[in-house]
Amino acid sequence: MDIRMVNQVPMILNSDGSFPEILEPSPMLLEAAKFVGKNSDFIIVTANTAHIFKKEMEKAANKPILSIVDVTLEEVKLRNYKRVGVTAIGITLKNELFQKPLREIGIESVILPKEIIEELENKGIYEVQEGGNPKEFSKVALDAVDYLRKQNVDGIILGCTEIPLLLGDKANEPDIINPSQLLAEAAIKKALEPVQNLMSS
Repeated sequence: MDIRMVNQVPMILNSDGSFPEILEPSPMLLEAAKFVGKNSDFIIVTANTAHIFKKEMEKAANKPILSIVDVTLEEVKLRNYKRVGVTAIGITLKNELFQKPLREIGIESVILPKEIIEELENKGIYEVQEGGNPKEFSKVALDAVDYLRKQNVDGIILGCTEIPLLLGDKANEPDIINPSQLLAEAAIKKALEPVQNLMSS
């Protein structure tokens, strides 16, 4: 697999680097899915945005993807939440990666206003992506969580991979749902299933 696949956006962009109206998965993403599919029993994708192309990746890989969205929805249902805040930005937010499936199961979602999203993007998430120390940019994530709590939500989904890093220990507070943590736990559980089945047979 080509090392250049690392840190690539998961979709085809316009020639000027902007996002097209109709999103298509990048060939590199599908090539990576195919490679991983040949060498695994199941697949996890740690980036939220890439889950927009879950069906296409599963087809390329010929293996199931353990979905970060699905494990998050299960946690929301387990907690019996009815109104949930979502701290997502960009394409993930625009394509309603979390909002749409929440709505389909009758759960209301609340998103951040434009000005807080821009702060979270430019003074938090992008800084971490470029190698900045999350502790130095935590305020914008704390402000985002504080805003959602004031909207009387039952809980808050951390809909960007970098936000738990920005929040630090506060990502473990009782009303926080951390999809990355849930995915890691689900992956371990699924990986251990063959062993558990063998022990119980």
